Amino acid sequence: MATSVSLTPVGTPWPERSAWPDHLYPLHGPDFARDPFAYYDHLRRHVGPVVPVALEESHSLRGYLVIDHSLQLDILRNQRQIWSRDARWYRDLAEGALPAGHPLIDLSAHRRGRLSAGEPEHAQLSGPGNKALARMDMLRVGDLIQDLADQLIDSFVPEGPRAETVEVDLLRQFALPLPLLVLMRLTGMDEHDALTSGSALHAMLSGAAGAPHATGELAALMDNLVAHKSKEPGADLVSWMLHFNEDGALTPAGLSEDVWLQIAVGHGASTAWICNTVLELLTNERLSEDLAAARCSMDEAMNHVMWSNAPIQNIIGRWATEPTWLGGHRIDVGDMAIVGLGASGADPVRRAVGLETSRTNNAHLGWGAGAHGCPAPARELGALIVRTGLERLWERLPDLELAVPGERLDWVLPHVARTPTALPVRFPRPVAEASQAGADAGEGAPVPGSPATPVVPQPERRHSPFPSAPPRTRSTAGKDEPAGPRGLLPGWRALVAWWPKR
Repeated sequence: MATSVSLTPVGTPWPERSAWPDHLYPLHGPDFARDPFAYYDHLRRHVGPVVPVALEESHSLRGYLVIDHSLQLDILRNQRQIWSRDARWYRDLAEGALPAGHPLIDLSAHRRGRLSAGEPEHAQLSGPGNKALARMDMLRVGDLIQDLADQLIDSFVPEGPRAETVEVDLLRQFALPLPLLVLMRLTGMDEHDALTSGSALHAMLSGAAGAPHATGELAALMDNLVAHKSKEPGADLVSWMLHFNEDGALTPAGLSEDVWLQIAVGHGASTAWICNTVLELLTNERLSEDLAAARCSMDEAMNHVMWSNAPIQNIIGRWATEPTWLGGHRIDVGDMAIVGLGASGADPVRRAVGLETSRTNNAHLGWGAGAHGCPAPARELGALIVRTGLERLWERLPDLELAVPGERLDWVLPHVARTPTALPVRFPRPVAEASQAGADAGEGAPVPGSPATPVVPQPERRHSPFPSAPPRTRSTAGKDEPAGPRGLLPGWRALVAWWPKR
């Protein structure tokens, strides 16, 4: 590909570049996908704390994989102001040297919002979203998550002849939909837009043939959502983001991208965290027994997974803005560092500290660090989604087990998140429990296998996770008061039922 940008983001010519190492270690392929931790151990022993790697077969998409925890922390904190999140510093991308159409290129693209901003611009652009998240009533959010989790679990029981054992793909039927449904509900989408957005996001993240079209469709939906909420604010995340953006730090396009970012990032990380914790509990007998005996909380099990099988394996997107040295390698301006969280957690020295320590040791970098680290409100929300979903699973399906041996699971290539391609589980059919859950809900929920009955919204379910809508601004003064929350929870049963059919 021809050179497309000959100058750095600050307008100076790219400096002379030293030769890359002769050998790039492959960070791709089925062996890496199946057992990346063995591969990380091999690299740690035979190469060192920093490894020159290629992320695809042509070796055009390359970088330095950082597997040492202290070096990772140094890059993420960026106290020396060497590492930028702005992809315009990515020299291979600027010079058009990357393989056309590779899905990882989109992860490296420069974006208008907080994702690419440096300090202090990042803090300013993050303000509306972080302040809006802080307005949530977490008790109400917990109720919402539990309701949606119960609806998804109810949908596991298929129609037709009753079998003694139920087998489901827990990835497709629980771990994927739950975070997305929660996040879409928080943003104030109505059911139709949530259904459309769910289809688009699923196509985009799964790399389906229509992914480019889905990306554009999702962006348009976010634009429309922000435009609608600017005219008719409600008790939802987007309306509060608009309220806290009165100084105009984010443009309308920037607001749309920030909404997209919160949904996409929260969805991907939470899905992987749910899946990997379920798998750990079903294959780690000691951890499972301790959880059952109340010697371990679900939070502690989740924290252990942050070390043993990190949901986010690699943070791709830090570029050097000046020459430096990293783990014995000379790093030139525009070279990419890949922060290997999965490799750090798999360090044999850290594993040797024991299972109990990994339950309570919060020094993992699963939330990032520095200016681009995940802020407290988002951390609390992400952990609440995962913990509540897992607790409902374990309470309602205590005899859950893998339907296939763990070593037979296929895995997504863990460039960013690590999840199996499917997570088949089985459990005894909880006939009495499922019937009682439907009766307790009091919302007209159909008993699986019976004719559908009309959904009757109950007043106690009309609450929003946000205590109120933001106060009216001058731009909306004089208009009628906004209607009640769109997409009330009972009306979302159609959306919940849609997911298992995908």
